Amino acid sequence: MVRRLLGEPDLLRTHPYLRSAPPTRLYAVDRVEAVERGAAFRAAAAAAARRSTARRGTVRLRKRELRARISARRGGERRWGEERRWGNSDAQEVRRTDDREVDRPPPQEPT
Repeated sequence: MVRRLLGEPDLLRTHPYLRSAPPTRLYAVDRVEAVERGAAFRAAAAAAARRSTARRGTVRLRKRELRARISARRGGERRWGEERRWGNSDAQEVRRTDDREVDRPPPQEPT
C-alpha cells in the first residue's frame, strides 16, 4: 500500500542490519502525512481491514470444521481445552515459566 500510494522513495539507504538485504526505502514525513490524510489512503485502509476481518472469519471456520472432523473420527470424544500434562503421572502439575523461582546472588555493594 505504501509503494502504491507514495510512489518512488525519497531516499534509498543500505539496510542497517543486513547489507545483503534490499535497500531501505525512506519517505519524507510530509509526504506520508499528506497521503494519510487523503481519500485514497482511507479507502485502501478500509479495504485492508475488510480483507483482514474476512480472512480471520475464514480461518475460524476452517478450524471449527477441522475440530468437528477430528471429533467425528474419535467417536465424539472431545479433548479440546484439556490441560496438557507432561511426565508419567496424571497427578503431576504443569509448571509454567512464571512459577519458577530464579536463584540469583544478592547484589554486592560497590567498593
